[in-house]
Amino acid sequence: MKRKALGKGIQSLIPEAPAGEKLQEVDISRIQPSPYQPRRHFDDAKLQELADSIQASGIIQPVVLAREKDGNYTLIAGERRWRAAQKAGLHRVPAVIRDLPDEKKAEHALIENIQRQDLNPVEEALAYQTLLDTFELTQDELARRIGKSRESITNLVGILKLPEAVQADIERGTISLGHAKVLKGLGDTDLVLALAEKIRDGQLTVRALEERIRQLGKKQKASRNQASVQDVFLRDAEDRLGHKLKTRVSIKGSAGRGTIAIHYTSKEQLNGLFDSLMKR
Repeated sequence: MKRKALGKGIQSLIPEAPAGEKLQEVDISRIQPSPYQPRRHFDDAKLQELADSIQASGIIQPVVLAREKDGNYTLIAGERRWRAAQKAGLHRVPAVIRDLPDEKKAEHALIENIQRQDLNPVEEALAYQTLLDTFELTQDELARRIGKSRESITNLVGILKLPEAVQADIERGTISLGHAKVLKGLGDTDLVLALAEKIRDGQLTVRALEERIRQLGKKQKASRNQASVQDVFLRDAEDRLGHKLKTRVSIKGSAGRGTIAIHYTSKEQLNGLFDSLMKR
């Protein structure tokens, strides 16, 4: 049986460089990963799948490298492809070389990876925070540079304030970004962890979480109001009793239970207070 031609032919498997940039073959041994790589986890199984694909079809998309002064290169984008190429036994990879000043390498590495849109929310948030800190950018300036809204940057960076255990759940996908956006507004770590456990167990949708927090807020407000009423009552009692005994009085506790402290500054005052109270 006559074999069919492979569509556009073998040229379709040869990667092309972006317009205005030259494609080169670079020794894998001369490439080092970027210290600004935002991706924190590389799935071994998916990396092996990519290595198998590379063995069968080669690298379709070139890596992006920055040239170093010693003649070696630092990855700007394409670390998964670089790692998979090593697994596949390749010695050289197709690459686009960029000559960048040191202060631009971090910016290009982070923005390249953010724009590829395959980072998990925590990795993306860390990339934003690194850009904000390293280059002293405002969130508005960063939003303009990467083409995203300031609100989306604010929401993502905010999840970095959540406990590390919750961030790990977000990276694993057991807590959604929607849940995370709600949780980050809470200042009580113990409450966040307790709610996160219920989310992991499938007990709380995002809407159910919002409703649970609303109910907790109502209870806390009622408790604060009650405490405020009690404070007014206790302060009034302190004033009245202190005026009666002609000394300072402190009351601690609630309207139902607590302690009364009567202050004195001399032996004579103590004896006078004792006599006054014993007459009652």
